[in-house]
Amino acid sequence: MGGWLGKILRVDLNSGDFDVEDLGPDFARKYIGAQGTASKILMDEIDPTIDALSPENKLIFSTGPCTGTGTVCGSRAVWVAKSPLTGGIAFSNTGAYFPSEVKFAGYDMIIVEGKAEEPAYLWIHNNEVELRSARELWGKTVSETEQFIRAEIKNDLVAQDTRIACIGPAGENLVRMSAIMNDLNRAAGRCGIGAVMGSKNLKAIAVRGTGGIPIAKPQEFQAAVAKALAEVKASPVASQAFPMLGSSSLINLYNAVGVLPHKNFRAMNVEGAAKISGEAIAEGFLVRNRGCYACPLACGGPCRVTNAPFAGKGDRPEYETNWIAASCGIYDPAALLKFNALCNELGLDTIDTGSTIACAMELAEKGYLPEKDVGLALKFGDGEALVNLTKQIAYRQGFGDLMAEGGYTMAEKYGHPELFIHVKKMAWTGYDVRNVKGMAVNMATSVRGACHNRGYTPAAEILGMPVKLDPLTIEGKADLVKTLQDEIAGIMDAGGICLFSITGQSPPTMFEQLETVTGLEITFQDAAKAGERIWNLQRLFNLRAGITKEQDAIPKRFFEEPATDGPNKGRALDPQEFETMLKEYYALRGWSSATGYPTKEKLLELGLEEYVSLLPN
Repeated sequence: MGGWLGKILRVDLNSGDFDVEDLGPDFARKYIGAQGTASKILMDEIDPTIDALSPENKLIFSTGPCTGTGTVCGSRAVWVAKSPLTGGIAFSNTGAYFPSEVKFAGYDMIIVEGKAEEPAYLWIHNNEVELRSARELWGKTVSETEQFIRAEIKNDLVAQDTRIACIGPAGENLVRMSAIMNDLNRAAGRCGIGAVMGSKNLKAIAVRGTGGIPIAKPQEFQAAVAKALAEVKASPVASQAFPMLGSSSLINLYNAVGVLPHKNFRAMNVEGAAKISGEAIAEGFLVRNRGCYACPLACGGPCRVTNAPFAGKGDRPEYETNWIAASCGIYDPAALLKFNALCNELGLDTIDTGSTIACAMELAEKGYLPEKDVGLALKFGDGEALVNLTKQIAYRQGFGDLMAEGGYTMAEKYGHPELFIHVKKMAWTGYDVRNVKGMAVNMATSVRGACHNRGYTPAAEILGMPVKLDPLTIEGKADLVKTLQDEIAGIMDAGGICLFSITGQSPPTMFEQLETVTGLEITFQDAAKAGERIWNLQRLFNLRAGITKEQDAIPKRFFEEPATDGPNKGRALDPQEFETMLKEYYALRGWSSATGYPTKEKLLELGLEEYVSLLPN
């Protein structure tokens, strides 16, 4: 097989033993890789109703066949488990260099089972696999953990090239929005995946590999890569905006069209947004740009803040972190950078952490959250409060102990769960769907909770890629969402290709690299069908976990509170339009409108016949 190594490393933390299993070609063909193969294993090996923080949960790290091959933006992999935040399936994508290093060590996937008796970390050096003590690491931050592990490796050359994924104090403290960090600043942030790692007493996985990855059609693959690079070069967004400004190059555009949320989704167009834009960060704080493995977009990079009280170093935040500052009413780029650096160092998802703080600010403003509970007079625009509460969440100190349970739980305690903007208890991301309607049905139907990555309709509705669609109409939006969800799941997410690459290369070009890497005799439609198979499998997991069709819903705020400003002032989302899109989506998916389950016919069509018995009578 090209692209795949054909090996799965299974680690039993209870005993410290490990086994290497075969990744069969038929399994790989059917589920491609990354979240596809990992979701199948999770579905078959755990009971979806278990406590996500119990030893019965499994933590799976899974690469794609394109990961580490030189595929343009082929740097990605995914962590999969049951989520302690939503109760459904968790999958959290990450990039940089750790995913490729796992492939170089000879493995497509790592499955972690059980719970270590005491803190431990996993050391992998090609065929050498060892569970080492992490007692001295427990309590350390992400950078401290990396430094300690590198110092413990006796061979300096090996230490220099070792790649590390770890949790910070937030994961150790089982914070439900904690992340797994790798290469210091790259986060598998969503779904609380870091708490799963912490619940297993697993502090880190350190990997060094020296092997190669087979390419099925080398000449054809090189031609496909050259084509992809040409497309990236021809795209102003991919070749100029992302390297110079990062993904937060979208801040000013999305603010102008009324899509960037402000003050917990109560405002849509604010003059101060320019102060936290990609332009402002690049001009005032960026040291240089930096990319992940095989990535010409280079949207990351080190930043430096010199002014108190937020002085320090960090990494360039992505769009989804920049908008968090806006959601908290904070237009100080230094505070934004400090918040991002803290989340990376302590191991927190910036989206759920910041959204929980924004919700607390609104609760306090409306008099629902007493000042004595928080310990300070909480209000929108307070950058120091954003920073201090982030620390409290990671260490479960004071009011941070409640916030660490998630924004929904916090808001529910104070009688106003509607003020936490979410889907399936996971925080909404940086798009106001009163002004970009396709995103409403995408968010509602996302299998992991509010998720922009799968079904990214603003690409068409705002950026005009691959075609321009009116963001304020509902015609064709259900079909757009399903198409994007399937293609992204089957080609990018399963293949190991970064979503940002869609700004520069088309899905067919990505598929061409996937096909020539693997040598699979499949069509583009076959790959999209694999994505549909993965999506339905994850849907089944959630339904069995107790997440019902009633949770395919979006917050009432979008229906009941019209836009207060911007180009669409006075506009709210029409509930009937949303229901029309949702009904069309269910029909396109082949799901029962009564139960939300896939029909028997759909499961048989997708080759998921082994799950027909799970359908309700």
